[in-house]
Amino acid sequence: MPRAHVVRVVSIGAATLLAASALRAEDDAQAMARLKREIAATVGDAICGNASFCRLLPMGSDACGNPTAWIAFNNAPDLKPVIETKAAEYTFIEEEQHRGKAKPADCKPGVIPKLACVNHRCTLGDTSY
Repeated sequence: MPRAHVVRVVSIGAATLLAASALRAEDDAQAMARLKREIAATVGDAICGNASFCRLLPMGSDACGNPTAWIAFNNAPDLKPVIETKAAEYTFIEEEQHRGKAKPADCKPGVIPKLACVNHRCTLGDTSY
């Protein structure tokens, strides 16, 4: 009889762990969406006179360790640390999702986009080089 009781507790514990894992995944997705919105709001219009006013920042991490997104932003001194901090938090969440899993066998280096100033806005340029 005590053995059945132990099995029940383990079973409830496993269900609780699965529920907690699903809740964390939902929380991660919400946090990532929030961070994207906050970064977009911080970057704003990313005004530039030419590409020298702009900076490029990788964000996120796919299963191979490559960035999942790039941020083009104006290099205003007050914006850079805020954007870098939010991008690092986003990247950490994606890295945690891949931690402990094997890398795919077909990993290739990511392509770094070119930075451009188009219509006085910092933007990602051609990636076909």
